[in-house]
Amino acid sequence: MSIEVIQLTPNIAAEIKGIDLRVFEKFQIDQIRKAFLEHGVIVFRDQFLSPEQHVNFAKSMGDVMVYGGYKPFDDLPTGMFRFANDGKEKTITEHWHFDGTYYDMPPAAGILAPQKIPAIGGDTMWSNQYVTYERLSDGMKKLLSGLWTECVSHRSSRKYNNELMSATQPAIRKHPETGRLSLNIGHPETCVQFVGMTEEESQPLIRHLHAQTHEPDNVYRHQWRLGDVVLWDNRCTMHYAIHDYGMAEREMYRMTILGDRPRGPLGQQPAE
Repeated sequence: MSIEVIQLTPNIAAEIKGIDLRVFEKFQIDQIRKAFLEHGVIVFRDQFLSPEQHVNFAKSMGDVMVYGGYKPFDDLPTGMFRFANDGKEKTITEHWHFDGTYYDMPPAAGILAPQKIPAIGGDTMWSNQYVTYERLSDGMKKLLSGLWTECVSHRSSRKYNNELMSATQPAIRKHPETGRLSLNIGHPETCVQFVGMTEEESQPLIRHLHAQTHEPDNVYRHQWRLGDVVLWDNRCTMHYAIHDYGMAEREMYRMTILGDRPRGPLGQQPAE
């Protein structure tokens, strides 16, 4: 039986119906991957996965990434994160960002499943960076095609008391599966400067570009329900977790899929 793919906005996200992620066939995973590469964000409703089933689905999408430097959760499978509300002042995800850009090989994808949700609020938004790139002027595309950014784990290292990590990423990224180009400029506090430029020189352009990444017509806003599973492509979408629920309970389980070394628009890597 084929799955049903329902587009949710003109530029990003689709819902998939007709599948039980607890028991699935390879041909269904192939269909999910096709929709995932086309829409960037995939929503599944009424799944109610156990942690083990969540892991099993993640493994069907690629190799599981275990974040280095983070303390594992003893009661959860290897690679699974628990995110719980510890107050708005401590949140590090309430801004537009890619995950893990301070790793040489950032995540390819993330898979979230809520365990507890507030009565109202706590939505997550995603934006399509293919579209952001396509809307840039030809001159800006040309300028950025040869630029690389220094990405540093300032925010996460402060919160989790980890060592500072850093990596160099292309300003324009070529997707390893679709071949499409996307703007690859993360949050200015993480994406701190262009290689060969000072932070003072770089930040005005970085902030200008980051402001282009989330135009309202290029955003999908997800209202969580228990039983949801959301899969997203971290190589071409950014996301933003809205903290508008005070100290209400909000707990998410997350799996991460390992990515590859990002390449620039001509397929180049930093050392080339």
